[in-house]
Amino acid sequence: HRDRLSTPRERRSNLVGKLKSNFLQTSKDARMTGMNLGHSGSALSRDHEIPASSIIKPSNKRNSSVQPLQAPDRKKFEYQYEYDLKAMDDSYALIDEDSKTNQDDVDIQEGVDAFKVFEEWLTRNGAEFPELCLKSYSNDVRGVHAKRAIDTYVCILSIPEKCLITDHMGRTETAIGRKLFSASPSLSTPNLIAVILYILTTRADPNHFFQPYYKILPRTYSNFPIFWNEEKLSWLTGSPLIGDIRERKRNMRADYDEVCRICPEFKKYSFDEFLEVRTAVGSRNFGIVIGGEKRTAMVPYADMLNHFRPRETSWTFENSRNAFTITSITPLQIGQQVMDSYGKKCNSKFFLHYGFAVESNREEDGKCQNELLYRMALASASEDPLRETKLTFLGTSRASRGFRVSMNIEDKATAEALSYLRFKVANEKELNMIMSRYSIPIHRSSGALRGSRDTIIPFVCPANEVRALNELAQYSLAQLRQYRNTREENLALLNSGHVAPFTDRRTALVVILGEQEICHFWIQVAGTVGSILSSKTGLALRVALRSLPENTDAQRDMYRYAGMITEELSSTSDN
Repeated sequence: HRDRLSTPRERRSNLVGKLKSNFLQTSKDARMTGMNLGHSGSALSRDHEIPASSIIKPSNKRNSSVQPLQAPDRKKFEYQYEYDLKAMDDSYALIDEDSKTNQDDVDIQEGVDAFKVFEEWLTRNGAEFPELCLKSYSNDVRGVHAKRAIDTYVCILSIPEKCLITDHMGRTETAIGRKLFSASPSLSTPNLIAVILYILTTRADPNHFFQPYYKILPRTYSNFPIFWNEEKLSWLTGSPLIGDIRERKRNMRADYDEVCRICPEFKKYSFDEFLEVRTAVGSRNFGIVIGGEKRTAMVPYADMLNHFRPRETSWTFENSRNAFTITSITPLQIGQQVMDSYGKKCNSKFFLHYGFAVESNREEDGKCQNELLYRMALASASEDPLRETKLTFLGTSRASRGFRVSMNIEDKATAEALSYLRFKVANEKELNMIMSRYSIPIHRSSGALRGSRDTIIPFVCPANEVRALNELAQYSLAQLRQYRNTREENLALLNSGHVAPFTDRRTALVVILGEQEICHFWIQVAGTVGSILSSKTGLALRVALRSLPENTDAQRDMYRYAGMITEELSSTSDN
């Protein structure tokens, strides 16, 4: 029920009051990272399915060198209220006030009604979520909140199998699905396609069982980069992500064309319709096991939990209950937003698969998850007389390679990138050291030597490491020149207060800043660690590396890298 007020201004004040009272219940808790737009799950997969009973309770002890982290991403849900009010003030000056207010009232009431029907549908069919409630922050931005304080290891959500949409249903319960999968199609994501077929072929039926669920799915996915126009893509100028976005859309088009080739009747659904449902399914699904069979499933209500790490909940399909369940693994406060972990991922993956980016994408141990694609290549034969010998070791197909480099030397791809560069810059003496270390004779061959293809070459010697770091710094400088703005300019814009949370512009800024941070980090490492390696030897070298500061996240990243070198130096001296 809504009061009927006599003037547009009063109606507007009432609307603002309702928004404020609803929104201020949002959790003020801020521990680390977290954000999305109420779009959860992925073909990429979240944290793996883990029953709460198998989770080891975390220790309260923290590494003394790891500083507490801030949580700007979780705060965004609170900040959104302030931006809603500002946007409302601006819009009333541009549009007929009476018309605008009435439409807002209609939109809000329609959303409230749809969610009420949705929850009643779930409850009527055996779902249980007595401790939870849904909240909407703005159009298509929603989340799940605790209605009361919840202890650790409490089942807070149970959705019976009958309320799940699985790939098995798309394969067996739709005529197109049966025809398609009997023809052994060539698809990039067959399980997702099966779910998509089920939704597309049933959602037009106003009386279909899943209609209450279909009606509360987001109305737009414009925050996903595959829907961005050229103007928005220009915000990503210089980023390798532009190529990833276009390749992703090409793959989706290829899947659509393959379905239409085998099932011409599928052409009644446009590619735009396919793309919309493909995005919904790709960003909301769960990978579960039902009766020993792996399934890709859409799980109503569960798919509205937003992303946050460290994880606060665990999910699984409990065959004994024949239901998908979510269990708290930390205490949850009254009014707190209840969140799920989509796993440890780079912002490029969050952006591509979920349409958001995490502003503080670091784990509790302080390690950043962001990565940047570096394309590297051996020097030409005129620049490096050892090129052919190196190709003998690598294989001709690896004369150039791409690596997703992070700021964490413990990441496999980052270690591989440095390994490649050590080999690239090695002189004859160093190359002999490498070959002898792995007992590989130096001779020419048409292909790579057996066992050498995936060999990671550790620290060789200080001089080689300095050249490898300088090479990485040069790649980083070249990458920085590709961007429209400097890191300082982008940081100033991000912190100016003029780029609102949840906007595409802010997401693009966060993604680009993450890439620029990686470039600046390796330039800094080349300068700082390279200088130490060039100027000191023996014990003095190891002491200098171990004396690097650990006051900031970037300093701790550098310290981990320096620690790796120190261990290699100690091992060499011991031998």
